[in-house]
Amino acid sequence: MFVIIINPKAGHGQAERLFRTIQNDPLYQNQRKNFQAHFTVYPGHAEKLAGELCYLYQDFLSYLIVIGGDGTLHEVINGAQPYPDLPIGFIPVGAGNDFAKGIGQVKAGVPLFREMVQAPKFHRIRTGTFTANDGEAAKPRSFLNSIGFDMDGLIVEEVNKSVFRKWAKYFRITSFIYPLALLRVLPGLNPISIELRIDGKKIECKQATMVTITNHPYYGGGMKIAPKASIEKPTFQIIIVEPISKWKILAFFKTVFTGRHIQRKEVHEWEGRNVHISSSEPLPFQVDGQSGECYECYIEKTPSARSIFVG
Repeated sequence: MFVIIINPKAGHGQAERLFRTIQNDPLYQNQRKNFQAHFTVYPGHAEKLAGELCYLYQDFLSYLIVIGGDGTLHEVINGAQPYPDLPIGFIPVGAGNDFAKGIGQVKAGVPLFREMVQAPKFHRIRTGTFTANDGEAAKPRSFLNSIGFDMDGLIVEEVNKSVFRKWAKYFRITSFIYPLALLRVLPGLNPISIELRIDGKKIECKQATMVTITNHPYYGGGMKIAPKASIEKPTFQIIIVEPISKWKILAFFKTVFTGRHIQRKEVHEWEGRNVHISSSEPLPFQVDGQSGECYECYIEKTPSARSIFVG
């Protein structure tokens, strides 16, 4: 049995259109009884659906199939967190699709769906967990792509504003939405005061413009933030950007698309399994394209791996 979770709004409606095409495919038609499809209705619904459906069908479920963007996949991974042995298939239909780039996924659409059902090939992939704690106990949550603080968090917060997205869609510039959001937040951007530890070692970094902990090289719609990162490695790549002028930030982002920003003197790269970041002031952050705020955060690479379909 296969459960399919679709975010109908992903890719400006492309996810729903793709699923309707899949429904008309002979493979789906011939095995209709083996598929259960569920559409998300509101933010966070994919996580709720995944948890409920995994519990309900845990004895019959072959694996989950997600049709949507990285945000939808993030929700499903967290909803399925109590079921680490359940494989997950992902058909990317989003604005950035960084996870698909990060795992080297080549196929897409109906061909990818057919391969998932007929000849699935699963890779064991190490996810990350994070616990954002502002004084109250918090449950660890999973992430697949990256978690980033200060500039990273502010940009994603701007990207996720409905007015900004509508404006970008109207002018057909959604592929440049991350750099455009940078221009919006740049005037009010200031370095954050932080305390940072990697694998228990205190890092001499009193202030930073950006701190990003990533599972694979890509974020923000294809920018190569950490060229050495690999989701199959037992460690994260940690990118720390020192306080720099606003004009240098623009130059910095120009080189991120090729990965050459790593050569800049203001950029430092670390590798580690565990990261602890804290501040006396609110830390804006993003995780898998979803924004938030905290004062302290623990990030850890999971010791065990989850099966993800790679086509």
